[in-house]
Amino acid sequence: MLDQAESQLENGGPWKNPDAPKDYGTEKDKANCPFFLKTGACRFRDRCSRKHDHPTSSTTLMVRGMFVTFGMEQSRRDDYDTDASLEYSEEEMLQQFLDFYEDALPEFKNAGRVVQFKVSCNFEPHLRGNVYVQYDTEEKCREAFMMFNGRWYAGRQLQCEFCPVTRWKTAICGKESISLNNKLYFSIFM
Repeated sequence: MLDQAESQLENGGPWKNPDAPKDYGTEKDKANCPFFLKTGACRFRDRCSRKHDHPTSSTTLMVRGMFVTFGMEQSRRDDYDTDASLEYSEEEMLQQFLDFYEDALPEFKNAGRVVQFKVSCNFEPHLRGNVYVQYDTEEKCREAFMMFNGRWYAGRQLQCEFCPVTRWKTAICGKESISLNNKLYFSIFM
């Protein structure tokens, strides 16, 4: 494919990156883990039979388990009891998220222009509370990594890593967007 692209360039044709292999990142791709490519996390972690290519640089930073609600904290103790969150109303949970959003996003903006700010509210252990921050450049993302990796937030030490996710449509299985004053501010993984 690369030879074909180079020959097009030599013959005066426009440069175009070669297309990815047809099944790359899908269930049919037997080499690469489609879940890792979509979310930057896999429930099988190191025991997965497919390859997890951790990028050395990216525009997206993932902070594992940064966002925690009461229900998420309870489900850490018992992965099968997701009813613990029923003790809080949706309004209280939304307020917890808004407090987190207003606290965390300005800090991430100190590193550079934030293009996307996503939070996983999924109860699955590999996704639970993950925060995804997409910057406009890889340099700004590296700067954010240096600022936040190892830093403490809400009694936890942050674990940052570069994430392969750049297309959010495939990463989000159910999307709930929250808008304030008719302006879309962020969306939440479900």
